Formats: sequence, structure tokens, C-alpha cells
Amino acid sequence: MVTETVAKSALAPDRCRWCNTDALDDRVRSSLVWTDPRRAATISDVTGFVGTPVLMFGLTALAASGAAGDGEGVARIIDDVIPIFETVVSSELVTQAVKFSVGRQRPLVHFHSNADFIPGQDDNLSWFSGHATLTFGLAVSAGVVAHRRGSALEPVIWATGLTLAATTSYLRIAGDKHYLTDVLAGAAWGTTAGIVIPRLTHALPSNITVVPQSSGVAVSGTF
Repeated sequence: MVTETVAKSALAPDRCRWCNTDALDDRVRSSLVWTDPRRAATISDVTGFVGTPVLMFGLTALAASGAAGDGEGVARIIDDVIPIFETVVSSELVTQAVKFSVGRQRPLVHFHSNADFIPGQDDNLSWFSGHATLTFGLAVSAGVVAHRRGSALEPVIWATGLTLAATTSYLRIAGDKHYLTDVLAGAAWGTTAGIVIPRLTHALPSNITVVPQSSGVAVSGTF
């Protein structure tokens, strides 16, 4: 994401705007944080940025290629992976905008014991979790596409995706990068995007109709 690389120095808050925590987040953090939080955070990067995308796109492509007719394999794969990609891009843009605006301090900074420690800009981007948004968005959008296609791999896609998403969210807490409320908000937004965006951007079922309105469009039908 451009906002996580090139634009972070310009957009991220220099100081936390949401610096305090609460009893629930404190209690969950103390129960789940690892003795070596960096290890958990590293594993969460692997499951979030590598494992989940590779498996969700891979299983979706496998299901599409197996169900496509002669000469339709590539077109069917593209048709099925595009809404998943659109879910990721759309949901992460919103996530980054919220993170930069809210400026919540990460737990690893809030509970740091070194008085000389100077937080960086990334340390004020805790709410809400981009990893949770990404993984739940991938899992749910891939599951929705598989369901609409009537894919035999649908149970595998749902089980694999949601397991990886839940594991990644847990590791973000264990890695002291996020509080419970950070990952819950990210999971909720990723799930919502995974359900809604494929329906709006993919080939809609026959019982769903997009109706032009003077102020935009309306979607009618049975969901």
C-alpha cells in the first residue's frame, strides 16, 4: 500500500491522539502477549501478507480453473479473483484513512518501560488493525465468490481463510502491535467489505438488480 510506504511520513501522526487504553484491552493484552513479541509480529506478517493472500487467491484460481469449460479457464480465474482484489484495495484504503486520522498508540509503546524510548510514526497507527482487515477481507470475499459459484472447494476456502485470519489477529495481539478492540474492528470491517464489495463489483446474481438513482445507485433484491 502506498500509504504504508511512500505516504506514511507525510500522513501518519507524530503524536498519539488516542493514548489511553481500557480495562478489557489491558486484560487481554496481559494474557496473550508473548515473551518475545517481535517473533509473534513477524509470524503475523507471514500469515497476513503471504499465507492468506497466496492461499485465498490460489484456491480461488484452482476452483475456477476446475469449473471452467474448454478455453474459459483464464477468463474464469480473472473473473473470480478480481472481486477479491477489489475487496482488499477498497477495505485497506478505508483502514489506512482511519488509522492516520485516529492516531491510536500501539500497546508496545504504551507499555514500554524504557524512559528513553522515542515512538515513531508507525507507533501511533494501532486502530484499527490492517492485518485483520486484510485477512478477513480475503477470507470472506473468497468464500463469497466460492459460494456464488457453487464451488466444491467452498468449505476448504472458508475454513482455511478464517483460520488464517483468526490466527493473524491473535498474533497481532501476541506481538504487542494491537489491542483486542483493534483486531475486532479490523475483522468486522474486513468481513463487511468481503460480503458487500464482491456483490457490488462482481457479476451479480440474477435476483440482484442495480437501479440508477438521481443521487447514485441503489441495490435491490434478496441478499
